[in-house]
Amino acid sequence: MRDRFTLYCDRPIPALDMPNALAYEVADRKQEGRPLYALVCKPEMPPRISVMRTLKGLEIPAVLHMVDWGVAEWPLAERKCVIVIYHRPLGGRVMDSMASTFKRIPDHQFARAVIKPIADGLVELALKGIAHRSIRPDNLYYMDEQRTKIVLGDCVTSVPSHDQPVVLETIESGMAMPSGRGGGTYADDMYAFGATILMLAIGRNPMQGVPDAEITRRKIQMGSYAALVGDERMPVAQIECLRGLLTDDAEQRWAATNIDLWLNGKRLTPIQAKPESTAQRPLRFADQEFHSIRPLSYAMYQNWEKAISIISDGTLEIWIRRGHEINDLADGIASAIKSTGAMATIAGNKIDTDDVIIARVLMLLDPKAPVRFREFRGFVEGFGQSLAIAMLRKQKLQPFQDFINRDLWRHWINAQGKAAAENQQYETVFRDLKNYMKDPNSGAGLERCVYELNEWQFCMSPLVEAQYVMEVKGVLPALDAVSKTVNTKLWPVDRHVAAFLRARYAKGTGSQIDAMNDARPDRATIGMLSVLAIVQWRLGPEALYGLAMWVGSLMNPVINSYQNRNKRKDLEKEIPKLIRKGNLAELYNFLDNPEERQKDAEGFAWAKAEFAGAEKQIYDFEHGQVDRQESAIKTGRQVGTVAATLIMFVTFLVVLMGKLL
Repeated sequence: MRDRFTLYCDRPIPALDMPNALAYEVADRKQEGRPLYALVCKPEMPPRISVMRTLKGLEIPAVLHMVDWGVAEWPLAERKCVIVIYHRPLGGRVMDSMASTFKRIPDHQFARAVIKPIADGLVELALKGIAHRSIRPDNLYYMDEQRTKIVLGDCVTSVPSHDQPVVLETIESGMAMPSGRGGGTYADDMYAFGATILMLAIGRNPMQGVPDAEITRRKIQMGSYAALVGDERMPVAQIECLRGLLTDDAEQRWAATNIDLWLNGKRLTPIQAKPESTAQRPLRFADQEFHSIRPLSYAMYQNWEKAISIISDGTLEIWIRRGHEINDLADGIASAIKSTGAMATIAGNKIDTDDVIIARVLMLLDPKAPVRFREFRGFVEGFGQSLAIAMLRKQKLQPFQDFINRDLWRHWINAQGKAAAENQQYETVFRDLKNYMKDPNSGAGLERCVYELNEWQFCMSPLVEAQYVMEVKGVLPALDAVSKTVNTKLWPVDRHVAAFLRARYAKGTGSQIDAMNDARPDRATIGMLSVLAIVQWRLGPEALYGLAMWVGSLMNPVINSYQNRNKRKDLEKEIPKLIRKGNLAELYNFLDNPEERQKDAEGFAWAKAEFAGAEKQIYDFEHGQVDRQESAIKTGRQVGTVAATLIMFVTFLVVLMGKLL
């Protein structure tokens, strides 16, 4: 990689593997003997390229040092992969896995050896605009063989929080599917840090074996601290810090400044969670009784098919209005039911009306929770990453189409109340996505959406996917590289390539892609050529021999669009010469020359007129419809000509004989 690092495919390091990246030995040619290791990212998981670009070469306290990263050919996968080079932690993991137990760190060393350095490292990351989002006991390492220095591990080989167990995530993040949790914040990191400290303090995961849904239910019912601690005996010295970090109110959660005060001996008042509104009379649902709104909301999602019954019959609205006296919420539910039904009637599609109603009601009952729409669970912020993963893994995409087309994103923003203004940035983004979804042409659709939402998403076209193309200038060389192995009857500009170019280089390729979508085969084909030609002309490279041959073999519709047979023959002779130059712009200019087009059109028009006149004459003769007067005139002219010729001949003879005699 980068002509500097040598990776050894036959020397894996399983002990340093990540959920979405495998570890291998690596050597640095510039600094031999340097303890390094490489993480080779799995192709079906988008890594955090923007974070890699920031962290490369930086040395942040208590954070594993990233030496370099890049894209390189990986023989074991028979494709290019993203590879990240780290300093190798010589002491291994602090906790081998989330299911294992380990020797506890002594209480008198715990705060200074673990809490303080990691908290400082998280502050440094936050100052650079980075949320780690992969803080867990099995992603902590000892940098030295003596196992005295603990650092946070990798955070870039998967999308934020994707690899995090629910037990380490906030209630809201834990409700979302792993791919849809979004970038998160410093407060999310501090929560995961608190849960990690708790496990380090007791030497194991207290929720091991408990289903994710049950973990979330307990956190909602009891609060995160009480749910995680349970019957465990916690070190007294850490209780106050754990309460501060595991509070479920993000605004009240401890930050590094609170930890510093605590370490310096200042006793801080334990943060009490704000009690949720409770009703005197419970609402019975799914064989359970509920006094509070949030636990009911979670149960409704868990029992999706049953939820519509208490919504449609008014039970939920009445309970909120009478039991909790929250009339605004009750009015919002009634409005959501009415407006969803009305929109379904206007659109003429009532198939999933109940599902949309349930999703909107859940947003109102628990605004902090992610959008929940049957199997789909994700935040608006995490939608793009989730869509990319679904595409890469060939999963169902209908939920993502519904998320956009059913305006679930807008309903979630509106449900945020005062916080809605912070999310208005998504209004324009998703309005554009909705327009892309309406357009069936290449360069639009979900393919366009995924590239618009993910700045560093590589082009997922089957033609060049293995080349890991992240920038427009890499598209043509990638197509050129695969030209000898792909089916050359296919167009090199498929839906993904078109969408990738439209999203990354709209000003340069917009009109060309529009032309490519023309219904006429010849205009569409020349449009496809123009897309490639404009990119080569502006971004290079100068010669693309393989791609030129591929594209040249697809030009029959363009050649056949010329009416003059001699011109078609000339084109067929000249195209191979241009192909050998590897210049697509020259090929395009030759095939779509306006003067030649005009000349061909005029010649064809003249030929058609001449042909039509000849056809009419033939028809008239065959059917006896030739005009008699016109025929007599022609006959008279012919007779007159013959007579005049005879008279002239006789006169000539008379004159000649007269002279001779």
